[in-house]
Amino acid sequence: MKSLQKQQGMGLLNILVLILVCVFIGKFAFTVVPMYTENRYIVSGLKELVKPGKKLEEMTDSQIRREMENFYMINNVTSDVSKKIVIARNSAGVIVKIDYDTRDTFFYNIDLVLHFDNHLDSSHPTLCCRPLAEPPSAKY
Repeated sequence: MKSLQKQQGMGLLNILVLILVCVFIGKFAFTVVPMYTENRYIVSGLKELVKPGKKLEEMTDSQIRREMENFYMINNVTSDVSKKIVIARNSAGVIVKIDYDTRDTFFYNIDLVLHFDNHLDSSHPTLCCRPLAEPPSAKY
């Protein structure tokens, strides 16, 4: 019975620390989640290029860029990724790369920077949007 009488709730300092931790986590989530959401739209745009009925190999570079820009405009992608589109052609197909950084202010002078690598190889469309494996370079 005496142990129940000695129990107390959280002190004021504990409540303030808990509130600060919750605010920090909330601010972090509200900063990072939109960046990842926007990247999902960029990935969706790349996947649109290899849908059935579309021949990526037959499209010119300007047509590919126009398709991507239209998709981004419709889906309200605010990052300037249109300038980051790199198109390479080889005998196996077309490779479209969108590697970009996105930055947002987290608090005062602290910025969060996220780097995304999105690669599409038309010869392997099921592996869409993961960085392509590059051959290991010789190290001396």
